[in-house]
Amino acid sequence: MAMKLRNALKRLGSSSLAELVGEPTLDAVDEILNESITEGRMVDLLLERNGSQVLKVSAIRKAILSVLDDEDLSYIHFGDKAKPTDKAVRQKSISWGRNNAKALRMIECLGLDDFYLPPETKKIESCKIAAPSFPLHEYQKLIKDRALDLIAPPCSKLLIHMPTGAGKTKTSAELLVDFWRGHAKDDGYIIWLAHSEELCAQAEETLSLVWSERGDYPLPVYRMWGSVELPEKIGNNGIIVASLQRMYAMWTSDDPQRYGLIRQLKMNSKIVVIDEAHKAIAPTYKDAIEALTNLTETRVLGLTATPGRGSDPLENKRLAEFFGNSKITLQDDQSKDMPDPIGYLQEHGYLARINRRKVPTDIQLDLTPREIEHLERFLELPSSALLRLGEVQQRNALIISEIARLNDEGYTVIIFACSVEHARMLADLCRIRGIIARSIDGETAEQDRRLWLKQYKRGDFRTLINFGVLTTGFDAPNTNAILITRPTASLVLYSQMIGRGIRGKRMGGNEECLLVDIEDNLRDFPSESQAFNHFDWS
Repeated sequence: MAMKLRNALKRLGSSSLAELVGEPTLDAVDEILNESITEGRMVDLLLERNGSQVLKVSAIRKAILSVLDDEDLSYIHFGDKAKPTDKAVRQKSISWGRNNAKALRMIECLGLDDFYLPPETKKIESCKIAAPSFPLHEYQKLIKDRALDLIAPPCSKLLIHMPTGAGKTKTSAELLVDFWRGHAKDDGYIIWLAHSEELCAQAEETLSLVWSERGDYPLPVYRMWGSVELPEKIGNNGIIVASLQRMYAMWTSDDPQRYGLIRQLKMNSKIVVIDEAHKAIAPTYKDAIEALTNLTETRVLGLTATPGRGSDPLENKRLAEFFGNSKITLQDDQSKDMPDPIGYLQEHGYLARINRRKVPTDIQLDLTPREIEHLERFLELPSSALLRLGEVQQRNALIISEIARLNDEGYTVIIFACSVEHARMLADLCRIRGIIARSIDGETAEQDRRLWLKQYKRGDFRTLINFGVLTTGFDAPNTNAILITRPTASLVLYSQMIGRGIRGKRMGGNEECLLVDIEDNLRDFPSESQAFNHFDWS
């Protein structure tokens, strides 16, 4: 684009170019480099030295005007190519400015664009807003501030209850950064425990992001879950994200190195966080937590979307005692616990409103005495019964019809199947019907699982079937429908399944989420309505 400009400069000749380049530069070239400088190199020097503002230099501008042809010169000065020019006009320069008509005509004649004009003057405002990159919502900030006060004393314990989809991981990550700054020393560990790889990965990503935004210095983040190899040794501080299973295995290991690593963590743990804290009182998990908690300094912070493990009052009492009977949840403007936090979050767009569609099957399933005993004890169908339920083809025909209906209506849906076999069979039936679907379970190869989840989030396909792996730790805000094919009366499990599609507009999700419940007529099995009513706000 600058070829005309370059040619005009070359027409100036050696003497004029040397004057524009300047004697100091020419002397330096001669004395230091012991070289002579060509006209072309002098042109390059002028263009490279001045960049886009080469014509801002009055001497260069005047020199170029002196060698332009009569038509261009007449057009620049008078806006008329036919107007005659004389020697006096050829020796005149022009003022330079972004809104100057002669300047605009000059760059036009030289084949340049407004990049070579003076930059636009930017008005500098007297005030600007310095906004955080990932601010907490007001209700999250209130939770964080209250928790920070309560968790400050050594050996304190606290349970944070935030409904599914309310952002407890982000809130807790912000809390931990503030805690580290105010209460921890440079040596010690934040230990985050979770029971699944998905939850561990989600926590590690969030903690790393928040620390990178708000941390004071580089801090190592150690991954200790699944197949990730344990480090041979760790430094004297950092964030540890680990699975409860891995920690328990290390605590009970005969390997001196693994046991020694656990001891090191225990002696220097400043705070231990238990995600999905309703699992904390299970014997194995409780042992792992206590193995990492020293008696003089460690704080224990539990996170849960449901206040209890289930409907057993004794278990709920034990859970409360484990966390020192200290629990906080969302509060209103009068600093009182909200009687309906889910309603509040739905009303303000943080959670999606749930529209429920029940699909009755009238399936009769005879349970064995052992299965009935399991049902009475845990309010859950045992896996043997779920396996048989997934084999009822009349029921599966209804499920496939619902999946096809959701696909036709344009929904992005996650389906919760009764078993691994059931999930895979439903995916096969979808493919035969021409519905693009993927099935994921605990045996799915990691690379396939990672790819398919990425494709689902990206919208490459809209039907994702799973068993046992997407109840927690998986965040896909584009999901706007949930299809539950497995019966459950557990508020914990039910809320975890619904939680995959409950994110509202203000959390990057949707205004509404369609919940399709396959409703069976199972003898002695509690209705799911009780669990659903926990989310049914209008």
